[in-house]
Amino acid sequence: MRLAFCAILFAFTGLALAGSMELERPLPVSSYDNVLQYDDGTAWWISWDGTYRGVWFNVEDFFPGGGPQWLSDESELWFYHHSSYPWDTASFYCHLFDGGVGGPVNQQNQTSVTALHYAPCYADYSYPIVCDTEFWIIVNTEMSTGGWPSTLGDNTPQTVSHSFYSENLYTQWMPWEKQGPTANDYFIRSSGACSGLTPATWGAIKSLF
Repeated sequence: MRLAFCAILFAFTGLALAGSMELERPLPVSSYDNVLQYDDGTAWWISWDGTYRGVWFNVEDFFPGGGPQWLSDESELWFYHHSSYPWDTASFYCHLFDGGVGGPVNQQNQTSVTALHYAPCYADYSYPIVCDTEFWIIVNTEMSTGGWPSTLGDNTPQTVSHSFYSENLYTQWMPWEKQGPTANDYFIRSSGACSGLTPATWGAIKSLF
């Protein structure tokens, strides 16, 4: 009996330490024009993996062949406050970095933001920031003791990983994998403009498969 109890306790502890949980039911997440997103618009998971959680954007995924610069006017982020995993703070930093898949390199902006439960929250920029073809939007939870606020994520893996987490802002970025072998996506988006073109929504492309 004692061994069985310890096994159950170990399993529960392992689940909690995993840093994520599946929602009781999928939730729709609205979108709009002129936004870059890799998520598919339906939230299945919440995650508090890592002190830092970020999405690596490649503008050529949305504007194939040209690789024009992206003018970012705000970052959109979605969180979920689950009663079983209460936040110790709703405050976090949102970073905008240039950098490729290897990790963020040059910081363009850092903004303090207050997270909302199952609603969009924004890091607003006073003027459009010119991003490189590849850039990162990162949630920095260092004001928390446990990775809060918890980020929403989808359930559709894709062929290239774009959502990552880390305990170090500049190194050791790990793909966020819930339905492997490739990563799912956080609900972290970039709003702005790119040479007057209309981007294809990556989430819509993902939903076709």
